[in-house]
Amino acid sequence: MKKVMNKIWTLALLTMVSTVASAEVVVNVGTFTGGSIVATQGEPADDGSVVVTLTVTPDDGYEIAKSDIEVVPTIPAQTRDGSPDLAEPYELNGEDPEDLTTERKYTFTVMAGFGAWVKEATFHQVETPTDNDISKDDGSKSPSQVTWEYDADSKALHINGTGATRDFTAEDLPWKSKLENISSVVIEKGVTSLGANIFAGCTNLTLITIENGEKVLELGEGAIDQGIKIDVPGNLYNEYKTTDGWTALSVISKSAVDMTGVAFSDNNQYDTFVNTEKDLMVPSVLSAYVISNITADGLELTKVDVIPAGVPVLVFSETLKGDGFKTATGTAGEKPSNLLNVVTNDEGMAVELGQVWMLYSDTFYYTQAGTIDKGGIYLANSNPASMARPSYSLGTRGEKTGIATLRTDGKLNLSGNTAWYTLDGRRLDTMPTRKGIYIKDGVKVVIK
Repeated sequence: MKKVMNKIWTLALLTMVSTVASAEVVVNVGTFTGGSIVATQGEPADDGSVVVTLTVTPDDGYEIAKSDIEVVPTIPAQTRDGSPDLAEPYELNGEDPEDLTTERKYTFTVMAGFGAWVKEATFHQVETPTDNDISKDDGSKSPSQVTWEYDADSKALHINGTGATRDFTAEDLPWKSKLENISSVVIEKGVTSLGANIFAGCTNLTLITIENGEKVLELGEGAIDQGIKIDVPGNLYNEYKTTDGWTALSVISKSAVDMTGVAFSDNNQYDTFVNTEKDLMVPSVLSAYVISNITADGLELTKVDVIPAGVPVLVFSETLKGDGFKTATGTAGEKPSNLLNVVTNDEGMAVELGQVWMLYSDTFYYTQAGTIDKGGIYLANSNPASMARPSYSLGTRGEKTGIATLRTDGKLNLSGNTAWYTLDGRRLDTMPTRKGIYIKDGVKVVIK
């Protein structure tokens, strides 16, 4: 409740003296902003005293309490600047009503020889509180608690709280009177769903900022007009771009960072990735892993939610979505134990036969002697003399590891015969993608 104080003090001369029982008492009231006060008096008593009744009537939108009124005694030929200022105010009789915006009456007694002056009366303006609850009532044990607030200075509408908003029509929008003023909207972190037509008629709305980085918001029919920019968290950018209801909208992300180099073809779901500049959150449409161990059964993968700067990882997309992955910066903890390595030397890194594995079509294959270019990601063989296994497939662990297709990030210049052959001796132009057994560098390779 906002109160605005308005008061006017009367400067009139109070000159009436009551010395006999039949004389009248002069009560000077004056005028006030926000309401009126009328004084009436009864018949004088034997001692010359008079009971005065004040009828107090607030205007619409104003209220007043008894404590907001001050009445002081006056004597003949005294002005406001005389001793009345030092006199004790009259005590007003009568109780305040529960509703201070209604008319009421107070009384006080003026002794013989005195008058009265309503020195002060403050009517307070009442601002009716706005109903800002826009929660969806779904009858659940954890109901939505969503409210709205409009900032006139920034012309921004804020949607706050937790859960879903209700659906709207063009007629029942609670900010209907501000539709043409709203230029931006901020959806706070806890909000999970926007109701139908929620921003209908916001003709000057150009930007909606969504702060919930946990999930893509549900979107009611007609909630957002096309052409309005939707700024989403970087880690959800790709998911917003591919989620029904949002695909036709202008989705951007001011906090997004390009994961340049990550791509998935029709034949793979795994790729390798390293970012040298900053820690990155794993986008919602991807999973990321480090290789924590090599056993006789295969590779052991450990999932990470934040990719530390300089740490090579395997990334996996369960559903192939092509290029253009984006994410947001994050804060990584201690760097994970990782058997993946990245070549940082400008001249590359020379390797011997069977010394390292590199990813190709969701399988790590060990290499012949050659050079891995700068930026290439490889898996080191701790015991090259044993030649170890010629390949480790990422799809044979009996669990989803987040890797479907692994490729080299750097070119590998191999020496010797690098062609692929079928078992009956036919040479293939490229690495085979169909399941079967093939010959590569004199070694049988199983494509699963």
